[in-house]
Amino acid sequence: MRFHLFGPPEVRRGTALVDVGHARQLSVLAVLLVDVNQVVGVDKLLSRVWGDAPPRQARAALYSYVSRLRTALDGIPIVRRSGGYVLETDPASIDLHHFRSLVALARPAEAMALVRGEPFEGLHGTWFAGLRETLAGEVAAAELDHTDARLAAGEHMSLVAELTGRTSERPLDERLAGQLMRALIGAGQRAEAVGYYSRLRHRLADELGLDPGPALRDLHASLVERPQWSPRQLPPAPADFAGMAAELAALDLDGPIVTITGPAGTGKTRLALHWAHEHAADYPDGQLFVALGGSDPADVVREFITALGTSPDGIPPEPHAQTALYRTLLADRRMLIVLDNAADTAQVVPLLPGTPRCRVVVTSRERLPGLVTAHGARPVVL
Repeated sequence: MRFHLFGPPEVRRGTALVDVGHARQLSVLAVLLVDVNQVVGVDKLLSRVWGDAPPRQARAALYSYVSRLRTALDGIPIVRRSGGYVLETDPASIDLHHFRSLVALARPAEAMALVRGEPFEGLHGTWFAGLRETLAGEVAAAELDHTDARLAAGEHMSLVAELTGRTSERPLDERLAGQLMRALIGAGQRAEAVGYYSRLRHRLADELGLDPGPALRDLHASLVERPQWSPRQLPPAPADFAGMAAELAALDLDGPIVTITGPAGTGKTRLALHWAHEHAADYPDGQLFVALGGSDPADVVREFITALGTSPDGIPPEPHAQTALYRTLLADRRMLIVLDNAADTAQVVPLLPGTPRCRVVVTSRERLPGLVTAHGARPVVL
């Protein structure tokens, strides 16, 4: 049995809707579900369902409602204990508690999938109104976390319209404003990002008498006013390189990602570096290189952000925001990125640009099938 408190409250056994009575009886159930596995005193139940001045017959009505709920929820106990009632069930079966647990586990996409509408829709009273306001804040925070993850995945184009709508509803939310700026930059709309920041700065000054906060100012400086550094990180080209004509021709084919794989000693790095030096002029905004080995990709992202011209104090602290910033910095550049000696696909994915303007060459002893199937990489096998 599953319980839904987002949107109109309802109970389902499998796909079948369980009849749990009228709105007042449903309110009693909702109160017990919010404090699942905890005793809710009778006086507290009365106050939450009927308000601070419940009618004289409310206590008798409560006993009747609990009895009917026990019948409707056959198999889910509502136990009388210590002057109150406790509904005993797995919190994961209640969407509200499942939502909160997913947020705590940093899984905002799954959490947001549970949100069907306004919590406790159709239930009235001061207590429900206050809880509804609290949950609205929690949902908004989860939505922001989800958006950061989507930006980190390179979904800039699809987010621009969505974030434009959200910022019109919450025009002074600076975190949301920063997300819109990152989406605009990633979508190649630098002028729009500059204009949006300017309008927001004036609105904050006019309505609140404030400047944008340090996080938004740092983001503006790193994304909009950053120096156009062009790093040249390739190691020297291998001497006396010869052969591998077919492999070099394969590398010349179009495609934003290519993998060079094979056993140790087959010349993967030599091939990658020879090709990279031969084609460096095709990537006028520079080249990034890292020998991955056992490196943490989060550390490499920070190194690349710094190499692209962002000062350390302009790098956001959250890993997903760092990945979003890295992809934003690359969004309007044409660069070559060589990721040497990758351990597996998971190590590479955070280092991929969000747009196809850049070229990524990955070498590895493993075949990296995840890059081929999920990211369209072309394999070159030695």
